[in-house]
Amino acid sequence: MKSRLTGRLEVFGFADLLQWMELNRRTGRLTLEHGRDRRILDWRDGQIVYVSGSQPRHRLGVFLLRSGALPAATLYELLARNFTSQENLTRLILDAGHDTLDGLSLRVEELARKLLYETFEWREAHFEYDPDFRVQPILRIGLSLRGQALAFEGVKALDDNTRRRRKTAAADLEKAPTLPFDTSETDDRFWEILERIGTPIHPEEARLAHRQLHEFTRRLRDRAARHVVMHPVHEDTAELLLQVLKKSPVDISAVIPVAALDPYLTLDLLTLANALSVDRDNSVGTAPDAIHRVGARAISVLVDRLSGPDFPRIPEGDRPTRVLRRASVAAAVAAGRYAERYTITRERGYTLGLLHTIAYAEMLEILREIEFPSGPFRAAALEAFRPAMGAALAESWGLPIDFESVISDDGTEPSAASALVRTARAAVPSCAIGSVSAESVEMLWTDEIAQEVNVVFDFLGLEAVATRAS
Repeated sequence: MKSRLTGRLEVFGFADLLQWMELNRRTGRLTLEHGRDRRILDWRDGQIVYVSGSQPRHRLGVFLLRSGALPAATLYELLARNFTSQENLTRLILDAGHDTLDGLSLRVEELARKLLYETFEWREAHFEYDPDFRVQPILRIGLSLRGQALAFEGVKALDDNTRRRRKTAAADLEKAPTLPFDTSETDDRFWEILERIGTPIHPEEARLAHRQLHEFTRRLRDRAARHVVMHPVHEDTAELLLQVLKKSPVDISAVIPVAALDPYLTLDLLTLANALSVDRDNSVGTAPDAIHRVGARAISVLVDRLSGPDFPRIPEGDRPTRVLRRASVAAAVAAGRYAERYTITRERGYTLGLLHTIAYAEMLEILREIEFPSGPFRAAALEAFRPAMGAALAESWGLPIDFESVISDDGTEPSAASALVRTARAAVPSCAIGSVSAESVEMLWTDEIAQEVNVVFDFLGLEAVATRAS
């Protein structure tokens, strides 16, 4: 294994870094992070072969839509295939004949240059070069990007912009916010978690927990930064979707009641619908709105891929996901009932409740892959990291701001959406994951909500909720 190179752009400038990579004919992945903004540069023999950014405006689909290269309907269909497979978007575009190799190469290179030139303006950033990263020839496109030439052009553009720019206000010079799960903060988080559990821990056990926390933090960071992919749906959801597809013509609206029973299908619909949105104020937050935005063709493709034999499914007997589903559906039913009290529509309230556990679900998948045994320390770690994980995931999926407030709520979020979901969880506390806050609930509604929840649980084969009548 070759040694990694890490550093700060304040010490080793971006122009120098580009030239060093080219002159030494480096191969691997160079990652630069400036707060929540991230750039990835893949190199092969000193040449840049791939560039990407972490912000919605950096996505190739958004760039192609804004430039008028492809219409939204076509892009949604392509993204439905892209998010449910290993196929790169550029390959899908070329294979479908939506652009020529030369034409798409020019567009991809234009976006890459834009991302690189922006990076020259970063005053502070961390970088890491991983020479062991296996660079895959996924683009079928050659980028004519050379490190030394880019360094010269980038510095010149920066000088020109600086001369034209007015003196920057002091507020603009503040440090960029740190990415969640920064490795430099893990030790501090470790001591915070020990304080949270409030019980002594043996030194040997503490050393083991410290190592496990570092690995867990690293996995959280990787999960939050990965490219958008669609989530597998529950086994019964896939079967219901297959029934929808069997009817001719396909009634896409029939997907809506299926999505109401599966938080992952709902999340997949919203992720696709918001994939071309840069401003999250314009993001959609319900399944009907998502279907209306995306269109019948792209939704049909997505449903076909999610229910297909080659796409993974969540097995019915998986105990942790059954617990998560009970918590999601119960909160959704209760939130739908209480929604109007918080001036939120019933449909949106239901969806907010349905997705409130999604950060737990992502962390659960990480725990399946690492050694981090259950216990007070792990439980406290989950609660400590869940708000930051929820915020990072909501941003990467393009969810509306009120959904982020719910998914990242630590119990103190003042938004109406968060207050609604806290009340919904308190209405069906036996299904809730984590601590339940002391919210005011309507006792007359409690049994009605529990009975409605049990009707859904009976259909899904989930354990019933106890009621006062029972």
